[in-house]
Amino acid sequence: MALCSFSNAFSLSSFTILDNSFFMDFLPEASGSQLKVYLYGRFLCTSQDETNNSLESMCRVLGLSEDELISCFSYWQTMGLVQITSTSPLEVQFLPIKQFSGSSKIRNKEKYDDFNKRAQEILSGRLITPHEYNEYYTLIETYKFEPEAVLMIIKYCTSLKSNSINYPYILAVAKSLMEENIKTAAALEEKLIEQEKSSEELKSVLSSLGLKRPADMEERNLYLKWINGYGFTHGVILYVAKKQNQKGGMHKLDENLTKYFELKLFTINEIENYAVLRENLFNIAKTVTRNIGQYYQVLDSVVDNYVSGWVQKGFSENMLNLISKYCFTMNYRTLELMDDTINKFYKLGLVSEDAVNQHIKELNSQTQQIKEILDILGLVRNVNSYDRELFKTWTSSWEFSLDAIKIVAENAKNKEHPISYISKILGDLYNRNIKQEDEIKKALSEKEYKSVASTQAKNDATNFAQRDYTKEDLSALFDSLDDIEI
Repeated sequence: MALCSFSNAFSLSSFTILDNSFFMDFLPEASGSQLKVYLYGRFLCTSQDETNNSLESMCRVLGLSEDELISCFSYWQTMGLVQITSTSPLEVQFLPIKQFSGSSKIRNKEKYDDFNKRAQEILSGRLITPHEYNEYYTLIETYKFEPEAVLMIIKYCTSLKSNSINYPYILAVAKSLMEENIKTAAALEEKLIEQEKSSEELKSVLSSLGLKRPADMEERNLYLKWINGYGFTHGVILYVAKKQNQKGGMHKLDENLTKYFELKLFTINEIENYAVLRENLFNIAKTVTRNIGQYYQVLDSVVDNYVSGWVQKGFSENMLNLISKYCFTMNYRTLELMDDTINKFYKLGLVSEDAVNQHIKELNSQTQQIKEILDILGLVRNVNSYDRELFKTWTSSWEFSLDAIKIVAENAKNKEHPISYISKILGDLYNRNIKQEDEIKKALSEKEYKSVASTQAKNDATNFAQRDYTKEDLSALFDSLDDIEI
């Protein structure tokens, strides 16, 4: 750290001084972003606070992207006011402002003599500055544009605006074409012919949006994207534009058409039906959230993230109403848990109202049967997913009847872990092929089952500590604890 330095407060109360030649020779030609970058950079050079002296901070303060910031510094480097000493990380040195000399700023004047004359003839409404010429030379030398293509771009821009148009707009159009790798006169001519074909159609779209001016390059590219990329007809584009009621312009229209493209809605009829459907989706969202005991002031996220997906899978309004009520009774009282339930139904192929009704009836019947077993055991709690999984094993895999399970449950009363006891005994009976009720009663009266129960009670604590529990096991265990009524 230096022996002496200014405090941050002192720096903020000080001044950033610029040569008058900057205002005379450089400021008139620079864009707003370029001026912001240069002036703020000069301020940072004298600031004692280094926390803001970074690429990220500068982008945030000036509201520019990293590419825009680097482009601005590159501009000042061509003007001789800064030197980029490193690009990764970006490091910039500010140089002394020297007296501007127009003749020294034009590179290879003789080489571009014909180009310069033709460019000035096109931009007859104003004089082209040395710096502007250099920008065009950069397009030719650095970015490999054909000189004829650059002249065509200048002429195209004057046809859209006027022959006094400022050069930043021309450079922006060139950058747009560069992103499409259009750098030759032939490729540009093909592009312009393609745009010209849709000129009248685009004019009608702009008129529907309340825009009475000619379309610019960006708007023409958007229209071609909708036609060629998305596959919309002009009639559909015009319909959506009129629906906007002159709100939001072309960017809002692009947002709407992109949404319809993602939803695979390509005709006016499909879009109209979607509008009706979306209103219905909001009604479903209100019903579902109310049924599971939730309240949302704004339902857009519920519709977009849940309801629309459920409907696309084939679940009707009645089915979702039924499932949401079922979820409430099962204590699945969030949209995430309801979504999990619907996905399970979908995987089982339960996508009709009758199938869902039947499945829920079966689940409710199963719940009631498990409840009878819990009542026998004297357990006052709700049925949980762990109970259902065990019951499914006992009845479906091992094929024990409810009455048979009840007989074992009677013997499990007052056991330390009654559910585990039932499972252990039923497993042993299954291995011995004992399934009839009278045979089960006889087997339970045998002395060996007393030792089985004793061994099971001792092993329960050990198994609990040593077992590798799955996420579902633990969830079921905690569910059972939560469901206990105290």
